[in-house]
Amino acid sequence: MRSRHSRTIAALFVLVPAGIRPAPPAEFATFVDQYLDAFALRHPSIAAGNGIHDHDDRLEDFSATAIAGEIADLKRQRARLQAFDPAALTPDERVDRRILDGIIDGWLLEQETLANWRRNPMLYASAVADGVHNLMTMENAPAPVRMRRVISKLGGLPQLLTAARANLANPPRLFVDRGAVMMRGASGVLGKDLRLAFESAGTSALRDSLWRSADVARAQLDAFADWLVRDVAPKASGDLAVGAANLSRRYLAEELIDTPLDQMVAIAERELKLGQAAFRAAAARIDPSREPLDVWRSTRNDHPKFGDVIAGTQRVVDSLTAFVRAKGLASIPTNERVIVAQAQPFDLGGASMHASPPLEKVPVKSFYYITDVSAGLTPEQQEAALQRHSYPSVTITSAHEAVPGHWLHSLYMRRTPGKIRRIWIGLNPFPQPSSGQDGWAHYAEQLVVEQGYGGGDPRYVLAQQSDALMRICRLLSGIRLHTKQWTLDDAEACFEREAYLAPAAARREAERGAYDPTYGGYFLGKRGFLKLRTDYAAKMGVLFTLREFHERVMSNGIAPLWAHRQLLLPGDTSRVIE
Repeated sequence: MRSRHSRTIAALFVLVPAGIRPAPPAEFATFVDQYLDAFALRHPSIAAGNGIHDHDDRLEDFSATAIAGEIADLKRQRARLQAFDPAALTPDERVDRRILDGIIDGWLLEQETLANWRRNPMLYASAVADGVHNLMTMENAPAPVRMRRVISKLGGLPQLLTAARANLANPPRLFVDRGAVMMRGASGVLGKDLRLAFESAGTSALRDSLWRSADVARAQLDAFADWLVRDVAPKASGDLAVGAANLSRRYLAEELIDTPLDQMVAIAERELKLGQAAFRAAAARIDPSREPLDVWRSTRNDHPKFGDVIAGTQRVVDSLTAFVRAKGLASIPTNERVIVAQAQPFDLGGASMHASPPLEKVPVKSFYYITDVSAGLTPEQQEAALQRHSYPSVTITSAHEAVPGHWLHSLYMRRTPGKIRRIWIGLNPFPQPSSGQDGWAHYAEQLVVEQGYGGGDPRYVLAQQSDALMRICRLLSGIRLHTKQWTLDDAEACFEREAYLAPAAARREAERGAYDPTYGGYFLGKRGFLKLRTDYAAKMGVLFTLREFHERVMSNGIAPLWAHRQLLLPGDTSRVIE
């Protein structure tokens, strides 16, 4: 029986607006190029993260006039897109047409309906910090070229901050507070990190010019942060919630999922109970006499020695690579290897995969960066820091970030047809196909455990279930915060009580839900991939193999699960998640 979901998607899939001449199919690739170039011109920081560098020397134009122009352009682009006759396109192009239709609607929701440029100072800080950060870290051009692009980009900062002052109108207090912190963080990037990145690059004259530009920009960013704290925050009382209708529209636009919100909640609550039961069972296998959380905390004692964190993580990644090959989960070229490295001094973070974006004209070096433990800590502090690198947790994180998660996915995306499904994640809280990207990586975490990595050691189950429970709470929090069923305190309590997070981490997760309402895409994506695997196996029968399934999925790129189902199960009309 055809579901409401499939009928809605199918209707959008074949819609051609009245009065619009159907476009020849040969023009579709040209249209995609034109769309991406227009997008990159308006959002150069996001485009750079996707490997599109034509406008790296620009900052975003957030003026009301520019945004009104973007809204008008998006509507014209959508009309042109819908003029393509699906019957005249290839199966890949038909899927891309539908995905792009959703992306455009997501941007119209963002810019026209929600107007977050009026309510979220974080957008302005992200444009600066992420734009400069990309030029510092991604070696897609020689350092002197990137340095000159930074100088040019910072030259547009006064216009960006002027637009921010004019646009912001009674934002939520949380957004103001975080925006001020992010502005000061961007200032810090320019004051210290930029010098570390380019301390020996270019000529002395070019470096001096870059430092002067950075110093001027720092003063501007600090003044703006002061203005937020002094003038905006005391009066900030805007509503955090986007409302049920907008949240549902965003899930449809980003993820091509129109499962009612209450059904999403029911699925999440069911899986929460199952995950907690699996967590307790794994803990009991280790020590049935102790409380499950005590058992989980004790796993943190199994970690590399001081000075061995990078090498220890490399061993884990190499072990995962060998496991994926041995189990036949996917082919990995013998000349490709994840390189684990100490996080650059200007790029600190727990663990992050810097994979070459698939749209880079020439792939850049990919690194899995780990922040090692500082030698300046006391022995007690070092031990606490080392516990964050426990082998069970690092294994699950590495399955997500590297193999068979994001890094391996990025390799296969080099063969993805077209460009639409080779676009990396955008910047929060912009529309992003997180179910197809982070949903895959979340699926990868469960895959290695269910396939017996580590000989079935229950400590890996604990680590995997811990992360899975947190992602379920994200889905619940995103929905219940934005439909005003929960406060931030309620969301924080969910992460503490149901996912066993420490209070500080639980608060961070709850606050993220306020500005990233569809961060439940991790959980939905994993559920969607598990269902697709079951359905595809039923179709293929004795011909089904995990390797073929995984390689087809990864080669189909970053795509909502509906698109994956259309490509693997043509004509499918069943629900994406259950």
